[in-house]
Amino acid sequence: MNTPLSNQLQPNTGGAFLAEAFGHALQAHRPLGNKLKNLRFAVKDVFDIAGTRTGAGNPVWLSGNPVAKKHAAAVERLLSDGATFVGKTLTDELTYSLAGINAHYGVPRNPASPDRLPGGSSSGSVAAVAAGLADIALGTDCGGSIRLPASYCGVWGMRPTHGRLSGHGCLTLAHSFDTVGWFANTLEHLEQTFCALAHADATSMPATFLTLNDDGINSLLDPAVLHAFSALKNQQTDFVAVTSALNLTAWAAAFRILQASEAWMEHGLWVTQHASELGLDIRQRFDIAASVTTAQVRAAQEVRIAAISALNQILDDQHKVIVIPTVPTPAPLLTADSAQVNDIRMRSQQFLCIAGLVGLPQLSMPWIQINGAPVGLSIIGGRGCDEIVLHAAHKLHSHITD
Repeated sequence: MNTPLSNQLQPNTGGAFLAEAFGHALQAHRPLGNKLKNLRFAVKDVFDIAGTRTGAGNPVWLSGNPVAKKHAAAVERLLSDGATFVGKTLTDELTYSLAGINAHYGVPRNPASPDRLPGGSSSGSVAAVAAGLADIALGTDCGGSIRLPASYCGVWGMRPTHGRLSGHGCLTLAHSFDTVGWFANTLEHLEQTFCALAHADATSMPATFLTLNDDGINSLLDPAVLHAFSALKNQQTDFVAVTSALNLTAWAAAFRILQASEAWMEHGLWVTQHASELGLDIRQRFDIAASVTTAQVRAAQEVRIAAISALNQILDDQHKVIVIPTVPTPAPLLTADSAQVNDIRMRSQQFLCIAGLVGLPQLSMPWIQINGAPVGLSIIGGRGCDEIVLHAAHKLHSHITD
């Protein structure tokens, strides 16, 4: 089913915003605080907004969903702290993608590199922030759908500790991975948003920066990214190198099995009834999800336990954080063939599963340009150490911009 874009997308927004909810002002809401006063925020179309339907990137899902009676918890928090809602944004179907391609609504423009993909599934939210149409934007991160688009579009993005924020009123793809996440145009706004969403305060606790001396990680990086990261490590005298041998190939495979199993548990019935209404790439992923066995899940859980143990050994103090490129490459070109896109996706998953499989907080910041396209730099912290990650970002960002 293909719905004309002109009927669904707000003009002059690069395909980021959905017309149905664009500019819905929520005038009746009275803010209780002012942490986010004068900040505009957009919302991925998986969060409920009272008085609208949540579409999850699929027209049939949209038409079958009841009108929401109240806002999602994260939306309510931002409104309560004074932020102004400016619209709902496009998402990849049911959030089951990293590309930013939607078979029904198209591809939001990547404002930082218009000839490249924006990344998904929070594609509209990242595009809105990168284009200056919103100061902050809510998205979700299951397999990297905040971190990868932030890298591709050169903005700030954060996936918090799994379970740290309420996901009430937000679509779930895979319950043991999904988190509420967000993009921001500055680190200050990223941190203010975390404090509003988590009922938290900023911290000044110091961090020890670790880099992983790991041949597997280095082999995944594009040569230009590897060169830039090696130069950064040589420049920063306070980086501590830690030798590791993370089995990222097995970790990413385990993540895909567990995500698929949970996605099928969550949406299998609906997908069975509406498979023909899904884009081909999403339908193929659900076909794979339907075939996952209990033995595969059991084996993947064992890999997950081993990953948790390995990361706990590295992050054995709350002050330690890992510095790593967010993903190994810039965004694929819009003209890239499916083999190229899949190669980048598979390599990226091996980076993204480090925090995702273990439920750790990760922040992606703007870093370098390669052939005119952004690549982000990340900080990964221990479980529950979101505030330390944010504080560490202030120091690291000041170093890389000097």
